[in-house]
Amino acid sequence: MRPAFHHDLATARVADLHRHAARERTAKAASRAGRAHQQHRTVPAPAVTGLARRVLTLARGRRPAPTR
Repeated sequence: MRPAFHHDLATARVADLHRHAARERTAKAASRAGRAHQQHRTVPAPAVTGLARRVLTLARGRRPAPTR
């Protein structure tokens, strides 16, 4: 291989490493964002729905429906 090509190959390898690092940063940020979104949720949705149903039932003066 001619010595003139070594510089071009080294430049291409460095550019490839930079692209790879940028992809990894993007993937890490996306996974962190997904986990952060899940952590903000403190009460599961079914529990909130059940609690709201009970409160509305008591406010109306009716007996709750039997559970399945």
